[in-house]
Amino acid sequence: MTERTIPTRTEGKAREDAHPAETREPSRYQAPPVDIYETDYGLAVLADLPGVASDGIDVRVDDNILTIQGRVRRRARGEARQSEFTIHDYYRQFQLSEGFDQERITAQMNHGVLRIDLPRHEALKPRKVAVKFN
Repeated sequence: MTERTIPTRTEGKAREDAHPAETREPSRYQAPPVDIYETDYGLAVLADLPGVASDGIDVRVDDNILTIQGRVRRRARGEARQSEFTIHDYYRQFQLSEGFDQERITAQMNHGVLRIDLPRHEALKPRKVAVKFN
């Protein structure tokens, strides 16, 4: 699994056949910190997404690309006199290999931490080979 971000039009030469997603403004998103663990069944991805509510999270897999997008709920408790802290929405992508069972990918959010479980195909899971003694 490798990180992959769709390039923006400002990165290099703009293409005439550019996909609409390539026009996103990169300064309006921040990459959430992510930890990736190998488990017995595949990979576990943990992403920190503070401020994202259940209706603001979007996890997709399309053409072997895992996309994590989180929209932060901005709560104003009054009128801001000065604002030095700005929180942005989250966006991150990863290229998946063919070895993952995309139909069984699961995700759950708990206290601002998103966990995505990426199980391997059964045929690709490591297995222990029994050794017979004569």
